[in-house]
Amino acid sequence: MSELSSYQVQLRQPLETNQIMKLYKLISRGGCDLYLHQDQLITDAKHLPKLLSFFLCMKMEEPLVLIIGGERCAEIYTDIENLWAANGAVSTPRQQYSEAALKNVSSVFV
Repeated sequence: MSELSSYQVQLRQPLETNQIMKLYKLISRGGCDLYLHQDQLITDAKHLPKLLSFFLCMKMEEPLVLIIGGERCAEIYTDIENLWAANGAVSTPRQQYSEAALKNVSSVFV
């Protein structure tokens, strides 16, 4: 079943390079898509150079939005939460759509 979920995340400390690499590897083999958004910045987490640039350019004082689409959104989100726990990340769910809900609409709010 394909689903789409979004979460608002406030990082308290910058991510270390090894955490960004773990995120990249998690998404690359995870069977889902992950997009990060903050202000004018948006990136697909499967593209390592863009992912690194996103974290270099993002503003720590503002929250970012994670958009996860695919088969195991909740599982991937839990893995990301565990990965970022050391940085004091605080996250809240924004929107969640099931496969049936996605088939009935042409656009969604994330």
